[in-house]
Amino acid sequence: MSDIEQKKQKVTLPFKSVAGALWFSVLLGPVGLLYSTVLGGTMMIALCFVAVSIKTYVTATIFWLMSCIWSVAAANQYNKQILNKLLKDG
Repeated sequence: MSDIEQKKQKVTLPFKSVAGALWFSVLLGPVGLLYSTVLGGTMMIALCFVAVSIKTYVTATIFWLMSCIWSVAAANQYNKQILNKLLKDG
């Protein structure tokens, strides 16, 4: 391959599996959220740690469910950004 052909090749990031994101967050809770969004995952891990340490298990369960919803939304948003970038670059 020549140098010109190598420069024309575009590197694209792979899509994130929405089903995988949901499974990770259902099974692992906030830790599974790390697959979709690292910042969101670390925030939810900290919140769940605080909720469990002060023994508010209902709140921890709500945070677990929020992690599932957030994980799916973040994976969808990531995929949309990648798709828009691909369409924009042509």
